[in-house]
Amino acid sequence: MKIMNYKTIFLIFVSTIMYSQNAEKNMSDKVPNSVEIVDSHLDQFFDEDADIVVFDEIESEIIHRDIFFIKATEDRPYHILLSCGMSALPMKVPEDIESSEFAEVMILLPKEWNLNYESFSDERNYWPIRIMKELMMLPHPNKTWLGFGHTFGHEDDDELAEGIGFNSVMLASSMELSADFTEIELENDKTIDIYTLIPLYKEELEFKKQNSATDLLEKFDKFGIEEIVKVGRKNVCK
Repeated sequence: MKIMNYKTIFLIFVSTIMYSQNAEKNMSDKVPNSVEIVDSHLDQFFDEDADIVVFDEIESEIIHRDIFFIKATEDRPYHILLSCGMSALPMKVPEDIESSEFAEVMILLPKEWNLNYESFSDERNYWPIRIMKELMMLPHPNKTWLGFGHTFGHEDDDELAEGIGFNSVMLASSMELSADFTEIELENDKTIDIYTLIPLYKEELEFKKQNSATDLLEKFDKFGIEEIVKVGRKNVCK
């Protein structure tokens, strides 16, 4: 894979980013990092000509958070943003729940989505990265877990970014990518599950809470809603 590293500082709820391709990492060796595991996994699916960028966090606490930006191709007309870091530590999954204690998240964006550095000052471009960063950190200091059907949003039902309509995201199994891609086998017979993020409108979030993630996904299927993010798509619960 042809991977380019961008050194960045991401602050939760803040969109200020500093880039320096030649900067040295300024973080403790004690901060867990799962980049080698995810990088090796991607080697199985992308050759050395694949155009992949890593948004690399310089200063880290608890875990080291990177995001792989796998650029769209003619055969795959969408970008893949894949988190790398949440799986460096196990989550606290309840004993009666069958779900892996290791997870990462991804989001599929249309090839037209602007992911250039200059565009990140506009939250309408940057919000997927911000949400991924927040989700990656969420389980560990809070001693909780993330799995299929879980939802995440901000208080007061605010939009994730002005004008996009979505106020939350839901973790789901990918419909575009195979289980071979979304399940990383570890040496200890455990797996890292990669969940896709589906942006939701307020009414869809309420429907999911009152029913289930499966019921909402059935509505998406009925109305032909794809996994690839589409701002302005139909609201299936309105």
